[in-house]
Amino acid sequence: MTAAIEHHCSRLIFAGQSTASQDVNQLRRVREPVSRSKAGIQGKVADVFSGRSRHAESQNEIKAWQILTATARADSWQEQPFTLEYHDGGAKHRYTPDALVVRGSDRVVVEVKEDKDAGTPEARARFSIISERLAGHGYQFRVWKSSEIRAEPRLANVGLILRYRCVAVSPNEKFVILRAAAYETELGSLCESAGAPVQNVLRLVLDGSLHIDWWTAIRLSSMISVSPIGRQEWPAPSAAAIKLSEEVR
Repeated sequence: MTAAIEHHCSRLIFAGQSTASQDVNQLRRVREPVSRSKAGIQGKVADVFSGRSRHAESQNEIKAWQILTATARADSWQEQPFTLEYHDGGAKHRYTPDALVVRGSDRVVVEVKEDKDAGTPEARARFSIISERLAGHGYQFRVWKSSEIRAEPRLANVGLILRYRCVAVSPNEKFVILRAAAYETELGSLCESAGAPVQNVLRLVLDGSLHIDWWTAIRLSSMISVSPIGRQEWPAPSAAAIKLSEEVR
């Protein structure tokens, strides 16, 4: 059985008894993962924060889910969260987005796409209609292109940080590290002053306690801070969004 939310000429169809994402943590995929390539690429990305694996249908999605896990600081996100059913040109259409990313009151529907496919006139026209229909339900729409997902050195930095997702940092060690990081400093210097190994310090980047510049290759000379530094590009939250989140807490 599905639950559907009617809205003018379109509706959102959720899996099971889920409703219009009042609690996005209760959402499930509306369909099983399928391959989008002749090579049959599928994969999973371990998400330690949600305690489950994220299913991906392409290499681009694998990398996109890794970036979301490492940098988004989202309240929650879900792959294939719902199906949008809408009418256009006298015909009924169905669209299942690749992901829904929720941060505060923002609900961003994400379509992962190869650049060449995203730039065709047909795709732009379709996405314009989808964006309009989703806006009527309170959702933003973003096409996340392969060139953005694979941009370096962010992608390499994400891969390095995710190596340490299973590192356990005790509350006392975390306190010592954060106290030593009161001011922006070099990674190597922070490790030395806190008496902590690099992997423990970088694990705190993953949970948002510390920040690096994702657009500078991680080295011992890299700067690290308790506040956002460097370029803040989606899906990383802006400094203003992080400040608001801290005030809410």
